[in-house]
Amino acid sequence: MKKRSKIKAGPYDSLRAYMEAIEHHGNVITIKEIDQDNYELGGLMYKLVDKHGWLGAPAVIIEKIKIDGRWMDGPIIVNQYGLASHEAIAVGVPFEEISNYDQIANFKKALKLVMDLGEIKPIKPLEIKRNQAPAKEVILNGEDINVLDFPFLQSNPGDNGRFINTGNLVLIDPEKGRNVGTYRMQIKGPRKIGISPERKQHGWEFLMAMKKRGEKVANAAVVLGTDPIVFAMSSSKTARLGQDELEIAGGFKGRPVEVVKCENSDITVPAHVEMIIEGEIPLDDMEEEGPFGEMYGYMGLPHAEQFYMNIKTITHRKNPMFVNQFTGVTRGFITTPSEASSTRNFRKFIPELVGAHGPPDFTGFFFISINKTKPRQAFEVAEKLNFLPISKIMVVVDKDVNIHDPMEMIATVGARWQPHPGGKIIEEGPGFFLDPSAKIRGRSSKIIIDATRQWPEEGGPESYPKLNRELLLDHTPDIFEVIKEKWGDLL
Repeated sequence: MKKRSKIKAGPYDSLRAYMEAIEHHGNVITIKEIDQDNYELGGLMYKLVDKHGWLGAPAVIIEKIKIDGRWMDGPIIVNQYGLASHEAIAVGVPFEEISNYDQIANFKKALKLVMDLGEIKPIKPLEIKRNQAPAKEVILNGEDINVLDFPFLQSNPGDNGRFINTGNLVLIDPEKGRNVGTYRMQIKGPRKIGISPERKQHGWEFLMAMKKRGEKVANAAVVLGTDPIVFAMSSSKTARLGQDELEIAGGFKGRPVEVVKCENSDITVPAHVEMIIEGEIPLDDMEEEGPFGEMYGYMGLPHAEQFYMNIKTITHRKNPMFVNQFTGVTRGFITTPSEASSTRNFRKFIPELVGAHGPPDFTGFFFISINKTKPRQAFEVAEKLNFLPISKIMVVVDKDVNIHDPMEMIATVGARWQPHPGGKIIEEGPGFFLDPSAKIRGRSSKIIIDATRQWPEEGGPESYPKLNRELLLDHTPDIFEVIKEKWGDLL
């Protein structure tokens, strides 16, 4: 095992470098073999999250897995972005500053580091030669290709077969540029996979624009096993339509993402990934797709019509790593880059905003903290963020509340919120397309919970009592430093 001093801090240029770092730091378990035909890996992830929580469950590496009656070699990696300590490693928090116990503190350290980067300036990718790209070590064409020979698995009994669910689709449009997006991809045959962007997602916009121009097929590539920053850009809305996710990823890293040209097109893709699947997407033909277990923890709807890709070439590293996301069970990607970017953007039109956080383990909730300066300000702020589809239950709190601690948020609602007049229903607004409770997908009613201290003119008490913790700090300001010095090994 390498000494910690030889393990570089993030951000990393490959999944392998990142995995080496988190394995060294800890909270990674390795299992020799597991039977996914009996859904053992899915069951294991449920129980690990039950025990440790979303931010505390370890990463898992499976060396061999049973799929469709066959034992296949891995490694298969699961929940590599679950722990907040692993997120901190991914963005570059020094190892010595990362706690083994306080995952909320780890997340906040990671967020502060990314926030301190300021406005991200895109950096164009750097193209390298094919013989320099690890993703080109093995090249498969034609009849040599069979995606069923790779350990892509069926995560849930309700899924319509095996899926690639961590693939990043790369498209090039002459008007819009490059798009890199993460979409579920149902395996339909040895050389055929579904391509399933939802309507209004960038991948859908790109493909429909090509179709409207009269193009018959779209050249495309799917990259698997990207580094943490590229995967985060692909899996979030950090980049706007027309912005290149690889350029934004380079901006976060402070250096260009190295790319390599595909075998069958001029599309360039990250060169240090585990696998590249190249092919063509017919634009005048669609097929049924799904269902698939989605992020709310419920089965997603099947599509009557969705795109698919005919595979022409697969290139990959020798002994590639495979990543499976148990959607709705484990955390899918690091979120501090998108949260930092969103917070900076929100502050441009909400100057009183302190922070905004969509907790990944409470899908549909949106936590907002403000520097309150006037009555009913919480409603004003939340209404300005109503355009966010994910913000179904908006909870607004004072700046002294830690929006990254769900238990503190719940306690604050219990102690500071009065449903009347501190609640407001929005009868209809933008909703998230995967919300299983929605009668019309993409539309939703919403609620604003004003859990700030209510002023008298808002119906609150004439004076608000102090928190016991505040009184302790007023009386003994250095109490927590004393505790850390005496009993830090327990903390």
